[in-house]
Amino acid sequence: MTAGPSDRAGEPRTPTPVMHRPAAWPPEGLPAAWPAEALPPEGPRVALILGAGGIVGQAYHAGVLAALENDFGWDPRSASLIVGSSAGSVTGTLLRLGVSASDLAANSAEAPLSEAGRSILSQLAVDPTALPRLSLGALLRPWRAPSAALIGYLARNPLAFRASLAAMTLMPTGRFDFASVLRRFTPLAAGAGWPDRLWVCATRRRDGKRVVFGRGSHTRPALADAVAASCAIPGYFAPVRIGNVSYIDGGVYSPTNADVIRNEQLDLAIVISPMSASRLHHLAPDTAVRWNWHRRLELEVRRLEARNIPVVRFEPGRHSLRAMGINAMATDRSARVVQAAFTETGPQSTSEAAGGHLSALLSYGARERYA
Repeated sequence: MTAGPSDRAGEPRTPTPVMHRPAAWPPEGLPAAWPAEALPPEGPRVALILGAGGIVGQAYHAGVLAALENDFGWDPRSASLIVGSSAGSVTGTLLRLGVSASDLAANSAEAPLSEAGRSILSQLAVDPTALPRLSLGALLRPWRAPSAALIGYLARNPLAFRASLAAMTLMPTGRFDFASVLRRFTPLAAGAGWPDRLWVCATRRRDGKRVVFGRGSHTRPALADAVAASCAIPGYFAPVRIGNVSYIDGGVYSPTNADVIRNEQLDLAIVISPMSASRLHHLAPDTAVRWNWHRRLELEVRRLEARNIPVVRFEPGRHSLRAMGINAMATDRSARVVQAAFTETGPQSTSEAAGGHLSALLSYGARERYA
């Protein structure tokens, strides 16, 4: 049993439940799919934003979503809009293909799946141990020269210059072709169709500009290519060419890209950000990076709130950070991350800042029926 988060070191705090909250994941009786009885015809217009974070980030998504499903009876598959960046594009795609939050968590933790979840996930099985290991050796290969498009963009928009973004577009080309792996899966192949209201964020390599696939009918390539582009970590995965344009990881532009929804008519935005941290619990090699991404998320949240879109965000706390470690592509941490994220989400979701917004999920019963 994992203790709940604490405000003071060494003093675990029992989460305050909205509904009955088990002490650990998986809870007994968590539904794999919602029953088919009559449900309210309309619920709140909720956008779900799933941030970057690699394999452990997907596990963090799963733990948070399983907790929201358990505590509020909210099925994230019913979200009015799902936005995914990098690992978030994988989680978002699985939700739109019909995988429940509980099955996402079970899959990450290598626990038994529901029959429906097993049917879908068996068509999309990627062995994470077959992926290459992250290595700093990639940085030693030749870097690219700045493109004319990047130089021109920076000349026209000097105040928008972000050194880290520019540097990512210049990194050596990754060698693992993730797109070729995803194209083998029928639900993602060309001609399989694009899931309704799924936006996938990627970064255009030539100039670092953000592109949102799925936002408009003209930006819908094969789903496999869009997801692979969104996941193309510079120096690790090969850039993905769609048409005549090469794309890299959507998390390069922003780990969450939450502000892409600012022109939508929404009642609530739920942001799950595995790569940031709102509190510096301890010094670690990635502390400065996480704090920087937290500040980026703060900026995006302010933009949404300026458009009267309430935002509830989830960032890893002490226990989740310890479970996640510093290697986003670690294959041996997912079960611990799901457990920690599930446990931490309780007090985060019932805080004064979040509880009022999330209670709308419970009161409206915003749940979809899935066959």
